[in-house]
Amino acid sequence: MSQKKRVLFLCVANSSRSQMAEALLRHTGSEHFEVYSAGSAPTEVDTRARNALEQLGVPTDGLYSKSI
Repeated sequence: MSQKKRVLFLCVANSSRSQMAEALLRHTGSEHFEVYSAGSAPTEVDTRARNALEQLGVPTDGLYSKSI
């Protein structure tokens, strides 16, 4: 049994792209990856990012901007 790889998507605000990357990889590769995202100056998750994920059928529960 192999260990899961850990992936961190890092950006400034942790509000859009890194949130989307985290949610998409968690949705498609959770059996192979532990996925995280964070920012150096976190704000809030952009509603457009959340809406785009929901339109793709990707769960957005628990998404929030996190600090490094």
